[in-house]
Amino acid sequence: MIAKTYLKQKRIKLFYLLALVIILFVLIFASVMIGSYNISVYECLKALVFKANSNSELVIWQMRLPQALTASLAGGGLALCGAVLQVVLKNPLASPFTLGISSSSAFGAALAIFFGSAFLKNPYAVSFSAFLSSLIATFIIVFISKLKNASNETLILSGVAIGSLFSALLAILQYFSSDTQISAIIFWMFGDCSRASYHEIFVIFVLYILSFLFFLKNSIDYKLLLFGDDQAKSLGVNVENLRLTSMVIASLLSASIVAFVGIIGFVGLIAPHVAKRIMGLDYFLISSSITGSIFLVGADLLAKNVLQNVVLPVGIVTSFIGAPAFFYLIIRGKK
Repeated sequence: MIAKTYLKQKRIKLFYLLALVIILFVLIFASVMIGSYNISVYECLKALVFKANSNSELVIWQMRLPQALTASLAGGGLALCGAVLQVVLKNPLASPFTLGISSSSAFGAALAIFFGSAFLKNPYAVSFSAFLSSLIATFIIVFISKLKNASNETLILSGVAIGSLFSALLAILQYFSSDTQISAIIFWMFGDCSRASYHEIFVIFVLYILSFLFFLKNSIDYKLLLFGDDQAKSLGVNVENLRLTSMVIASLLSASIVAFVGIIGFVGLIAPHVAKRIMGLDYFLISSSITGSIFLVGADLLAKNVLQNVVLPVGIVTSFIGAPAFFYLIIRGKK
């Protein structure tokens, strides 16, 4: 009887997982079709499969498909990082955004823009500078985590402090920047999935796959962590090493994503909670990642079409959706 119930629940969750995948592909296809220049289903399939020489092919392959793929990978990666950080830190508010990684990346990008055109001759200068800056926040969090009396709540508060520090440094840079530089900094900070090339998409994809394989390999240990450190240790889990390594990899993956697409908040915070509501702890990592992809692709689709002839930065849309959800998590946590 118990075995039948378990198998039934497992089939239901696999069905939910398949439904999430289908929703993701539908949203990606819709993102490729819908925009200021709408493309029919037939034209879209023709351009994707046969690569017909037409305006539709140019719009799809050079503009919309890279943007949809970037949104999918960035959303999936940020949600995956958020899910892992919430488990290892045992804090439902943990995410790359709340740990200050996004703010430090923004400062690095602004620093590259501030130093002018001589530095920006390399097209990857801004992304590389953002990545290096995000490593500072990562290593500070890792250093604090190794302190003997550092609690998980301390790490979250440290992340908030780091974010505030880099926000202050960013404000100083903006104060001394020219109008052109300020415009470039603000545009980067809003978050945008349209600026990544296929080469950058490939880099994000490789980093995502490598990180996901590591997290998947340790997925059972993550479940044991939920029962407490002592329980996990008694079952042979090296808790300190697992927590430290997971934090470093999650931070590096999120830093890489933010370096290419800018600040996109709340994806890594909200998606794991939605996935947990749907799937429970089974398939938590993959369901969180797919939910994050759905969230960001949907937000990007909304950003392109909510106003006529105006494309909003996707970071604004995710903030509008994520901020109320963030307050809800805080209130629910207090209750």
